[in-house]
Amino acid sequence: MRRSKNQKQILLQELEELLERLTIPLRYEKGNFKGGLCFYNEKAYFIINKNLSLDQKLQIFRNDLLHVNLEDLFIRPVIREFLSNPHF
Repeated sequence: MRRSKNQKQILLQELEELLERLTIPLRYEKGNFKGGLCFYNEKAYFIINKNLSLDQKLQIFRNDLLHVNLEDLFIRPVIREFLSNPHF
């Protein structure tokens, strides 16, 4: 099923809120990189190139959040489906 731009934007906002609940700081920056989850001084950060398309940003969230333990956290079913289904 194709998602509208508005639905994708809402999905991105929910993923941003998920990072906040995980206490992982999120930053949108300019540069010659795509971004994702990174560690500095044993602390996790999520950095995304702000010039990427919405689809590219969502793909980075999907790929990198697979490496985060989300078992004990309530996550809306639509977000769990997005994270586990590459064809979402």
